[in-house]
Amino acid sequence: MSPLPMTPSDFQDLQNNVHAVFSALYLIDVDLLSVEERKQHQQVLAAAYLAFVNAENTRYTALSTKAKSELGELAGHVKTMRTQLAELEAPSEQLGVLGKGLDALARLAKLL
Repeated sequence: MSPLPMTPSDFQDLQNNVHAVFSALYLIDVDLLSVEERKQHQQVLAAAYLAFVNAENTRYTALSTKAKSELGELAGHVKTMRTQLAELEAPSEQLGVLGKGLDALARLAKLL
């Protein structure tokens, strides 16, 4: 079963959630991370930044029906990441959540 296409309100929520995820990632103190975690942080930060910028610059009305449907699925992943981030304090735990969401962020950036 494919997700329902996004509404303008859903798209606004997605933009807000992408911004929150990017902000949380940006605020991680990399001095508290290992060398390997820093590399992962940079990868996820790049994907999150691209998703954030593309989400901010995309007009809802310019999206195709197919894109709106795919965004509905990705919006759920981004919302889950945001919720999980709010529950974690340790930078490495936050990075773990975001690392698992790297694929969703990259797909989102590409789709927009």
